[in-house]
Amino acid sequence: MLGSVAPRAVSNGQMFSSRPISMLAAVATACLSVAAGAASHPSAANASGDPACYYADGWQADTSEGGIGVWYFHEPANLSKPDQVTAIVRVKDGTVASQIAAIDAGQQVHRFGFPGIDKSAVQEVLLNSSTGQCFVTGP
Repeated sequence: MLGSVAPRAVSNGQMFSSRPISMLAAVATACLSVAAGAASHPSAANASGDPACYYADGWQADTSEGGIGVWYFHEPANLSKPDQVTAIVRVKDGTVASQIAAIDAGQQVHRFGFPGIDKSAVQEVLLNSSTGQCFVTGP
């Protein structure tokens, strides 16, 4: 009787230890997939419901020309397609400035310059393209 219990215990011990490891691996894989997706497309939205732009897009003070610079990066999935992109800067005093740029197929980046807008005056920066409108994270 002891001989039959011991193999069963070993067998149960092996099954018990492999289940948590495989579950842990599945959970870790799922978490990494979610984290990778969040890094390239953050899920937060602004007050108007616009999603965050591609993680590489951004804006900051432009020390060389004054004002601010806005960078649009063509997402790798859409790099082969031309597009038209509008950068929209909403200023705290209620004014809005915008610029339109034609983005060629294969063009990776475009810089918009807004020399007359101080960084401290910016309320929000948006990009509008064929894929929709999003808000640009900045300083």
